[in-house]
Amino acid sequence: MTREEKLTFIGTLIQNVLDSVLAKVADMPEEWDGFELRRYIADKFEDAAYVKMPPKRARDYRNTLIVTNL
Repeated sequence: MTREEKLTFIGTLIQNVLDSVLAKVADMPEEWDGFELRRYIADKFEDAAYVKMPPKRARDYRNTLIVTNL
């Protein structure tokens, strides 16, 4: 994936999560503050980004994070 493709993919994913979260603000309980909002946003990102990686690819991914300090 090229740098531009990565930027587009990341931007689209984040924008989609932002749009879906903002669309639900009117339905959120008044008593929700930063705790619930952070959890809600994290859950939405987790839902949008979930991918089941093959075991070897998951190991390689984790290793890359460690080695490159990403």
